Amino acid sequence: MYAEKEIHGEDVIGMPGQALSLAELRVLVGLADGETPNAIGAVIGADSNSFRLIERSIKAKLGAKTHPHMISRAFTLGVLVPRALCLLLSVLCAAEHIDDGNRNQTRRGGRTAPASRLARNSISRAASGPGNHHESFRLAQCFQIYGAAHHIS
Repeated sequence: MYAEKEIHGEDVIGMPGQALSLAELRVLVGLADGETPNAIGAVIGADSNSFRLIERSIKAKLGAKTHPHMISRAFTLGVLVPRALCLLLSVLCAAEHIDDGNRNQTRRGGRTAPASRLARNSISRAASGPGNHHESFRLAQCFQIYGAAHHIS
């Protein structure tokens, strides 16, 4: 059975993927968070031999050769996502969205547009609402990632 839900660690979030089971995803998140194999094994109910088998299975599914390579592959493949990155992305997306309406728009060649054209552009921009649909969608994605990382619905 494959993992169907996210696992939230202290520093990382484990996302379902790469055909990892829930126990494998828990082991991966625990190792990325710096937990000891004994502590992780106690949580999932695995002895040291079972734990090593789970680690081998994770390495095989991620195409990794060593433990550090396993963790880096998990980040590369999107199975592990750092919590700090989720927060940073949400703040950057929010700041970019807020700034969009305040940008100065100048024409090429250093000339400024006639006042009538500037007024027309600002009226049409105000009528169409803040930003376009692509920016709103990108902002929603960032907040969705941040919300998932902090259990916000």
